[in-house]
Amino acid sequence: MNKYLKIFVVCAMSLTLCSCQRKKNVAVVKGYQGDIKIQANFEGNTIKSIEILESRETKEVGLQAIQQMIASIIEQQSLDVDVIAGATESCNAFLTGMHSILNKSRITLENQKNNTTDANETKNQYMYDVVVIGGGGAGLTAAISSAMEGKNVALVEKTEAIGGDTLISTAMYNCVDPELQKKYGIEDNEELFFEETYNGGHQKAKAELVRILTSQADEGMQFLKDLGLEFKPIIDNCLGGQQARGHFSKAENGTDYIQVLSDACEKYGVDVFLNTKAQSLITEDNQVIGVETIHHGENVDYYANNVVLATGGFGYNVEMRMKYNQNLTGDMLCSNASSSTGDGIVMAEEINASLINMEYIELYPMADVYDGGLHNSIPNVINKGILVNRQGNRFIAEDASRDALASEIQAQEDGFVYSIVDDDYSIDNEEKEFMEGLIMMGHVVKADTIEELAEKLDMDPFVLQQTIKNYNRAVDTQSDTQFHRLTLENRIDQPPFYANAKTVTVHQTLGGVEINENAQVLDKNKEVIKGLFACGEVTGGIHGANRLGGNSFPDMIIFGRIAGKNAAEMQ
Repeated sequence: MNKYLKIFVVCAMSLTLCSCQRKKNVAVVKGYQGDIKIQANFEGNTIKSIEILESRETKEVGLQAIQQMIASIIEQQSLDVDVIAGATESCNAFLTGMHSILNKSRITLENQKNNTTDANETKNQYMYDVVVIGGGGAGLTAAISSAMEGKNVALVEKTEAIGGDTLISTAMYNCVDPELQKKYGIEDNEELFFEETYNGGHQKAKAELVRILTSQADEGMQFLKDLGLEFKPIIDNCLGGQQARGHFSKAENGTDYIQVLSDACEKYGVDVFLNTKAQSLITEDNQVIGVETIHHGENVDYYANNVVLATGGFGYNVEMRMKYNQNLTGDMLCSNASSSTGDGIVMAEEINASLINMEYIELYPMADVYDGGLHNSIPNVINKGILVNRQGNRFIAEDASRDALASEIQAQEDGFVYSIVDDDYSIDNEEKEFMEGLIMMGHVVKADTIEELAEKLDMDPFVLQQTIKNYNRAVDTQSDTQFHRLTLENRIDQPPFYANAKTVTVHQTLGGVEINENAQVLDKNKEVIKGLFACGEVTGGIHGANRLGGNSFPDMIIFGRIAGKNAAEMQ
């Protein structure tokens, strides 16, 4: 299957419960490919088996995730199980069906209470040199980096699969790369990278952390290459960034990052424990010495010389994000994995850790209008296209910062806009195939003329034609007098023309636990909490009030390496 079509399967599923259910132990839910028919068989209040009677879901993604959940539900005798990262919608549809079966059958699962009792009576304990909490890109990198130092490392992940937000990201990696950038006539250096990152975050980040990010990005990329990750020989700039320094892996998403990091964990002997939810940090004499977890209802304690927090952000936790921004209600779309609930931040705060920049929550301004995801976008639209509102007018410089774009898009009628390009958006065959998939799925509107495009978008053709005429003049003169856009690369004059509806989604929580240059967590007195390190989105202070597109991946790799290496070396 083409890798872009796989993205559609993962990201585009919708769920509604079908009303035509005859048997109490059968439910039908509607997935992306069609109906999924579920049957559960009981003995008393015990689930004996769950069968998928009918399904057109993709075997490699949706069905595989559902089968993993079935095994967990039967083992735990509870529907309180985590969904599988990368197949969230499919899993949620399945759980909806299972809840419907229980309600209609008037079944109450009694073993949940028994499991809790057993958990309090049974306590397993394990000892490692380093324990990493969280199996996304940052946690995997930290675990590998500790293991490379010869340490015995455990990684605990609360879901049934590693990957987290990294797995479903668009995965651009910002890095100054003189050799590649020179081929495209791009002048860049680490000082420009630092200034753009620090100023782009409105100077709210810790400058010393920004300096590490921008000066060590090349080392982080070499680390990935040494592990076997392949990058395309192209360079681009991401949404909200002025300078083209973004690199893409072969897959152009996070899947190959996770595959390479997973392989490295196996190579270096990292013990990975899935379905293992961290509950609290274990401390002794003001030092972190381990973590309490629950695995399938059973308490398991992992003790270590040092612990690394890499549990991600809290974008999927509506209550927590509204604590810091009342506008980010449950009605807002979210691009994060459902596991992004802020667990690590809560655990760290319980032991007096300092939190920083918690009020800064990034909204991604170019998300899918249906599910808030990032993958159903026209390739290269930032450089090659324009944004127009429902009336057909431009309303902002398209190369503005992410926070500015998000604010202006929210202010437009109905809170969504259209990105528009012509047929010059790409010469890459894979991107052309991807566009055909977007058209086929109804995410992109295609037209042979601007007038036809306007009619399909229910706009005044004259307004859209005038908008594009003015923009083309700005490209010709290299002067956008209306909005002062700096990147003026491509006229929109080559048919056919394409339009893609875009809206705003909760994308990354920029605040978290405060760390120093060694990735050690600080307490509220700005003193080091011995035994505790952190990396990735669980931390704050690296991006400030606004993140540049393409900076989250070097962040997770660079600080993942620092946290892992120092956790291995510091006693």
